[in-house]
Parts: sequence; structure tokens; C-alpha cells
Amino acid sequence: MTLSVLIPIYQEDVNALVNELFIQLSSSNISFEIRCLDDHSDKKYRELNSQVVQDKRIEIHYRELGTNIGRSAIRNQLAAEAQGEFLWFLDCDADASVNAELAKNFIDRMQKGELLSGGRIYQKQPPADATKYLHWLWCSERELIDPVKRMSDPVNNFLSNNFVVHSEDFRQVQFDTTFSGYGYEDTFFAYELLSKGVNIVHIHNPVEHTGLESKDQFLLKIGQSLNNLILLRQICMQRGIAFPVKSKLVYWYQWFRRPMIYPFAWVFTLLLLPICQWQLRQKRPSLFILDLYRLTMLMKIS
Repeated sequence: MTLSVLIPIYQEDVNALVNELFIQLSSSNISFEIRCLDDHSDKKYRELNSQVVQDKRIEIHYRELGTNIGRSAIRNQLAAEAQGEFLWFLDCDADASVNAELAKNFIDRMQKGELLSGGRIYQKQPPADATKYLHWLWCSERELIDPVKRMSDPVNNFLSNNFVVHSEDFRQVQFDTTFSGYGYEDTFFAYELLSKGVNIVHIHNPVEHTGLESKDQFLLKIGQSLNNLILLRQICMQRGIAFPVKSKLVYWYQWFRRPMIYPFAWVFTLLLLPICQWQLRQKRPSLFILDLYRLTMLMKIS
């Protein structure tokens, strides 16, 4: 049994992450490699991350791309280069040191025909940087779901930051490169994988997500995710497959899109959107307002 740890890098220093993974995996009996692929980060990050191979540990590989190819394509590229029977995808802004059994927990359970999603955690206290509070609040309240609840809807609760899958299972599907920005590429990946008979299994084996972003950056990513949600709907319609996303956002969007309601909903959108934008930039933004913002933005761009 062999394992390839695959880390797509963009604008992060992965030295601590790679070193922690190397320590954990070296104490196991498995043959492994750690592959890092930089998606054309700034020079300072490329210089930092090139250090992961300076001590010539043969298990560690580092390469840089000349252009940015995006979240989906870089994962597919890493999988194409991987030598392992199993693939462990890990985001570059993960802190693996919070879980001393991280590697062992995956190694003990991984098998063909099953994707293992380990999940994530966040720091318990709000970040010292107040501009990152909104991102922290959203993640702490909406993304921290225990494995039992995640298993109630394994596709919609799947996040691609920390998961293991057999290489043959992955290559049946891969990430759809139609999605270039942030959001819903992982949902569609899990949906297609499940349709091929691969079970999506959620377990408690988290890393800490350290990549909190400022309000402006976070709201920009929300916009990207909403564009991808519309794109996913179009893809499903074109291919004649069921739309996999089940959420309150989608429910209310469809409700407001009804012919008799839509004209009023459009006025509602124009009036409410600037109010939401203002409130979300205050010191203590509201998740309820963030939900309204996502709904009104979706109405506006669709």
C-alpha cells in the first residue's frame, strides 16, 4: 500500500505543514510521497516553499507552475503526477500539528471504493485581526459539523480541504475544470464520485483551517461561489442530471424565482443588497445578514 500526499499551493508557506506530515508518515509502515505543486504564487512564497526539498528528502517533491491554472486543474495535475495507490488531498493553509493521529487515522481506514473526508476545525477564539472576524464567524458556525451530521448529507457536506481517495476511484471522475474559481467544485466532485459507486464517508480526523481572509476577500469568494452555483445548475441541466445542491439558499432562491413573485423579489434585491454590504463591513457582522447577502447576490447575478 502506497500513499501520495498532494498539496496544491497558492500564496501560503507550507514548510511547517510538510515537516509535520513527514514526521507523522515516517513513523508509519506505509510507503509515501509528499507532492507540492505551486499554482504561480508570488515570488516570496515560491522562495519559501522551495526550501521543502533543500534537505533532499527523497519522499518530498516540489514544483512550480508558470501560470495559474485554478483550484480544480491543479488537483487533477497533482493526481496525474502521483505514484501512490491512495491520494490524500490537503489544502496548503492546513495546520496538521493539531492532530497527532492525522496520518494514522487515514491509513488505518482507507480502502478502495470509499472516500474519507476528515473535516476541519477552527480556533475557538475570534482572530486578533478584526477584518477576519466575518470569515471566522461563518466557518465556526456553518462549517463546523460533526461527522454524524455530515453523513446525513455526505455530498453537500463534503469539503475538499482534507480527504483520502483511491487513485483509481479519483481518476474515474476528477475535478471538473469548468469550475475555475472558488466554490461547489467539491460538491460536484463528490456527487459524481457517489454516482460511480464510491461511498463518501465522513470521519473525525480534522486539520485546522488557518487561512482566514479579510471581509473583502471573503465576500469576493462568496461571489465566486455563487457564480459557480449558477454554473453547476447549468451543467446539470445540459447533462440531464439531478441538481445536487440542497440548501436553504437554493430553496429560497427557487421560491423567489417563481413568476408571480420574481418582480417583487427583484425590487427587494436592489433595496436590500447595499444595506447588507454595509452591515457586513461593520465590526460585528451578522450571519443572518450574510445569508440575506448571499440570496440577494444570487438573485442579482442569475
